Amino acid sequence: MLPQTQIKPLMKKLAIKDEKNAVLFLARLKGWIEKNGNTTISLAKGINKILNDIHEKEIQNAQKMKKINLENVKNPLLKKYASEIIELHNQGWGVRRIEKWLLEAHKAKISYSSIYRLLKQQKTLTEA
Repeated sequence: MLPQTQIKPLMKKLAIKDEKNAVLFLARLKGWIEKNGNTTISLAKGINKILNDIHEKEIQNAQKMKKINLENVKNPLLKKYASEIIELHNQGWGVRRIEKWLLEAHKAKISYSSIYRLLKQQKTLTEA
């Protein structure tokens, strides 16, 4: 993994919101240079193409977030990580596993019952 001291400034300068997308940008740029060389014109084309793709992806993710109904949610951490919670649940993760993952990955202490209510409100939970 790349150091945070390098990723955060890169994200700000390239107007990339997600750390995963910043790492993806670097990986794609490396591949572009290996395939197309490192001339000025080639680099400009590659950077423009890669950044356009990443920004389109971020716009699509933002539109998905708008589809998530957060009107009745009061917990700010739950609002912040709502898209991740729903994505993890769609991957087959259970509520308690999501709770533990949020605590480990983001140091966000959200009760499993709050996560359950969010998923139930979003109608992603299936009736057992």
